[in-house]
Amino acid sequence: MKQEGIVILLVSAVLFFSSGCVSEPGIDKGKLSELNRTAQELKAAIASGKPCDMQDSMLQGLDSGAAALKNKAVSKEEHDLIAAYSNLVTTYRDGLLLCRLQNNLSEFQFVPKGRIYVFQELDPVVEKYGLPTERHLYKPTGQYWRSISADSIKVIWESAQSQIKNIEIMINYK
Repeated sequence: MKQEGIVILLVSAVLFFSSGCVSEPGIDKGKLSELNRTAQELKAAIASGKPCDMQDSMLQGLDSGAAALKNKAVSKEEHDLIAAYSNLVTTYRDGLLLCRLQNNLSEFQFVPKGRIYVFQELDPVVEKYGLPTERHLYKPTGQYWRSISADSIKVIWESAQSQIKNIEIMINYK
């Protein structure tokens, strides 16, 4: 009887302590393979020096893929990885906004060469990345306006590269 009590106590202790040792499932790389492939294509677009030529369909695929998997993640690692992909989408959208504005500079004769006019829709991007601005006076109206350097886009692409590197680390070491 005494031995049965000790055995029950030991089994209970083992079960109690081992329940905390059960690990969550890791990352299902197969489930995330399409997102990873698209992220690698985006990485190649930056490395080519022509990220502004990236097709919208690539970005939309990454966005819709991350959204579709958001509720299918089974581990904290997968949740974190899908969130990282979503953040990457946002960064690329910010970069493409600057690309579009950079290409439309010819619309405004008063914008100095190598500068991008800071429209209202660009304000959040300027704030988010801490992009330095210059203040200008439009003499015909006496109104002040702001611009950023056309090279500011490099800050966004560097942020995207850093995010991709972090995603690669999350995939390879989890």
